[in-house]
Amino acid sequence: MLTGATPTGTGFLPGRYKNPGIQWEETKTNNFGVNLGLFNNRVNFEFDYYIKNTDNLLLENPLPWYMGTNGTGAVGSPQVNIGSLQNKGWGLTVNTININNKNFKWESNLNLSAFKTKIKKFNSDAALIDRTSWWLNDWTQRSVVGQAPWLFRGYIEEGLFTSIDEIEKSPVPVDNNGDRLPVDEANGLWVGDVKFKDISGPAGVPDGIIDVNDRTFIGNPWPKLFAGFTNSFTYKEFSLSILITSTYGNDIYNYLARTNSNPNNINLSRNLLIGAMQYARPNTEDGQAILDNPETTVPRISYGPNGNYANITNKWVEDGSFIRIKNISLSYSFPQDLFSGKTLVKDARMSVGIQNVATITGYKGFDPEVGAYVGRDASASNQAIGLDYGRYPLTPIYTFSVGINF
Repeated sequence: MLTGATPTGTGFLPGRYKNPGIQWEETKTNNFGVNLGLFNNRVNFEFDYYIKNTDNLLLENPLPWYMGTNGTGAVGSPQVNIGSLQNKGWGLTVNTININNKNFKWESNLNLSAFKTKIKKFNSDAALIDRTSWWLNDWTQRSVVGQAPWLFRGYIEEGLFTSIDEIEKSPVPVDNNGDRLPVDEANGLWVGDVKFKDISGPAGVPDGIIDVNDRTFIGNPWPKLFAGFTNSFTYKEFSLSILITSTYGNDIYNYLARTNSNPNNINLSRNLLIGAMQYARPNTEDGQAILDNPETTVPRISYGPNGNYANITNKWVEDGSFIRIKNISLSYSFPQDLFSGKTLVKDARMSVGIQNVATITGYKGFDPEVGAYVGRDASASNQAIGLDYGRYPLTPIYTFSVGINF
């Protein structure tokens, strides 16, 4: 129960719609593993493969706002057994002793893993679930049967319109009545506006208009492969360890770049990326509308209904793969003969280290490890996964330590 103010004093209201039919979530896992040692255990393999089926999956069922789930005094959506999903994955570990002699030893550890999640069914007629972050311009991730959960949802851009003739021959957004927007610089489509891909109409055939049915899956936040590689070197009293981590195949929606590339924000005195200044500049030549900079990919400044900067599109989806030198540590153990015959100090060790040394990635944002959105209005039931809204990047950390054993 939640408390709330009423005309007669403090009142109480339910915090969430009840669900008397809720059941326990059930998970069944089958795991297969192989361990193999070779060359007097100088090479060891560990391989695991698993299939994990979850039924009666517990999740908040998002109800529409008109059922009282939004605003002051709102009642939270109920927890329900939303459906079933399946996880399939594998993990491989290879441990090797590469060199081992009197003064020098080199050991390696390689970890590779991958998983694939598929939604098997939903216990509803809709057969889909959306997570929409209204505070992020209605950013939406959708889960549908037969695919991975929480895929990015949006429109596909096909460049900018460069002539009136092109606009008239192309699919364009519609108004509230479902009619094509007019060719009009202020209140419709014009040279320099975004050209969206028409992908949906009756029976899946393009229908010549752009509306909500033309939104599609534009990205997948889940990596195809995880990797970790550790090498340890020992030479007499010195020890060196290097850890490298990596992911491959996941997408990131660079929402921060999207926001800071919108030239409409010039009047708000916001800091912008330099690319925003390359916005399309329509002009008139011999009575025809043209672009002074036809090579640009940035739409014209406009506050009209064209969707230039309102629609979520594939333009800001980037590859989030990376290789990171995660940790380097070097230590020195003082020789034991320095402490022989001394009762106070038994041994001593000195270490230096650095974390987050360097990252190799094609991602243009601050950091490819964005995780889940934890900012404004976020909760466990609506977190945006794989969206970068400016999370502070990992910084190098330098350490120095001395250990003394008494």
